[in-house]
Amino acid sequence: PYEMINLSSGWLSSPPYLYKTLFDSQLKGNDSFVEINPETALQYKLKEGDKITVSSVKGSVQARVHLFDGALPGIVFMPMGFGHRAFDDFSSGKGCSPNTLMGGKIDVLTGQTAWWNTPVKISKRV
Repeated sequence: PYEMINLSSGWLSSPPYLYKTLFDSQLKGNDSFVEINPETALQYKLKEGDKITVSSVKGSVQARVHLFDGALPGIVFMPMGFGHRAFDDFSSGKGCSPNTLMGGKIDVLTGQTAWWNTPVKISKRV
């Protein structure tokens, strides 16, 4: 996952005006996007906007594909700050949360949650 500075920290819901600062390749309607390198997408026969399931041993989420040359091949990038099930009617249900996928591993050097090493599988939804 990657943090987005234009959304609230997660302790509070993001005000509606902040959602206007997002690109359609991050959130469109209620759909989250994951960033995938075009080479990786080709291996999985995915194209821009395809609906996919991202799953780990902890859970799964539904998202859409955004092809991004800046993503490392074989890696899936997913924004944090979406997928709230609480808060107001505006913020609830927007996108999906990478927390659903993360297993709570702790980085031995920092003692912080290890966000960056959650193995996932992706599959195209039909």
